[in-house]
Amino acid sequence: MKAKPNVVPAGMEYMELNQRYITTRGNISKLEELHLNLVDWAEGKGYRRDLDSYIVESGRRRRRSSDLLTNKYY
Repeated sequence: MKAKPNVVPAGMEYMELNQRYITTRGNISKLEELHLNLVDWAEGKGYRRDLDSYIVESGRRRRRSSDLLTNKYY
């Protein structure tokens, strides 16, 4: 793991989490569909969100691609 950053952009907060997460990848133009399919898959596999904890979503584009890798923490 990388060291904690000394400075983060204004309006952001640095947090370290130790939670389970699920991942999907697909075209960024279909972000809503990716999200819905990921949630449906998770529920079908028995994953349940811990609503008393943080729900963090992150995403990043792959180099030279319109694909997006997205994570949803449970």
